[in-house]
Amino acid sequence: MRDELAPGSTAIAFEAPIDLEHFGMPGGHAWFHLGTGADGSITYEADGVQEAVAQLATELPAAVEAAGHTLEQTTLLGFSQGAMLGHCTLLRSQLPIQALAACSGRMIPELFGDGTAVPANLPVFLSHGTFDELIPVTSGQAIRAFYESNTHATVTWCEEPIGHGIGPKMMQAMHRWFGEK
Repeated sequence: MRDELAPGSTAIAFEAPIDLEHFGMPGGHAWFHLGTGADGSITYEADGVQEAVAQLATELPAAVEAAGHTLEQTTLLGFSQGAMLGHCTLLRSQLPIQALAACSGRMIPELFGDGTAVPANLPVFLSHGTFDELIPVTSGQAIRAFYESNTHATVTWCEEPIGHGIGPKMMQAMHRWFGEK
């Protein structure tokens, strides 16, 4: 994916620590546990999210430095749970990152806070599938509204008629965004 989005960049990928093989997803991993609410909605383990954000905020600076870069040169990119972690890392840990690309994330107001930690003009790319069966597009739209209303970030938004994934229109938009920031 890095070669398509940002050729010549260094990619550092963290593998989520929870093995999902026993949930019928061999090779799958998660950052925190999910559940199902009484209404059928997906619930999350708040403590697990906080632990994952703390782990990422601790490990990211060392990994970036080991790759010969600085946080100020770093763009966080996450999908689904990774998008949530990207938002929480930006909004809670106050690491001086260059930009955030978050695809198909979930809006969780109690984890997002008030947005004051976001530096002015920070590039933020957001995308979501309009047919997302796991995290409704309304969640992505709420995240977009959050950044546009509570921060001075520069937001790029892309919707595409797909399910829970990253489609070709999103890839093209993200590629352009990486070239512009």
